[in-house]
Amino acid sequence: MFLFLLTAVPIAYLLLLSFGGQTNQPAAITLVPFVKGVLLFLPVIVLLLILEQIVPQQFNPGGLYLRYALLRTALPFLIATAGALVVVSGGVKNDFAAGSTAVLSFISGYYGVFGILDTVANIGHTDPYILFMLPALRLVIIVLLPFLLIDALRAYSFARVAAFLAVAVVPFALATVAWLYRLGFRGAAVGATAALVVIAVVVYLRFMVARLPDSR
Repeated sequence: MFLFLLTAVPIAYLLLLSFGGQTNQPAAITLVPFVKGVLLFLPVIVLLLILEQIVPQQFNPGGLYLRYALLRTALPFLIATAGALVVVSGGVKNDFAAGSTAVLSFISGYYGVFGILDTVANIGHTDPYILFMLPALRLVIIVLLPFLLIDALRAYSFARVAAFLAVAVVPFALATVAWLYRLGFRGAAVGATAALVVIAVVVYLRFMVARLPDSR
């Protein structure tokens, strides 16, 4: 029952490495960032658990969206982004293939552990959002973030601002799915998930075709 939730991110990570021709990259930009992402998860989950108890529950549509957008999506996403920036701060960002691989490895380790946590936390209480939509949204993150972030770091002027704005928009777009689902708009939530997955795939293919060959 929890198979997709548990395996979506690790399997997608391996497939993306293989499809991008990055399986031969050194451990310094694959295994090491992956482990760092796993380790970052530990203090983040403690922080999130504390905030879940402190921040009052909201049941009106606006408050519910803010809870999902800020607490459950944007905060862990922004921490992951900050961690990824640290990972690529040592010059890897100047190599698009190596930088995007390092970011992919880092966030895959980070979000991969979330799948284990969600499985433990939801044993005996599951729904389509937890089992299918949530892991699909995490796939959107690991597909989009490496390219958007490295592109932002390598861009100049307006292009850099636009790329960082695209990064900032991602968690708020993802939070819309949970918000729609919890309000009872199940079909809209499924449609939004599918749309985000398609957007992520299109962006991924655009970068793979247009950018990776130019950086070699």
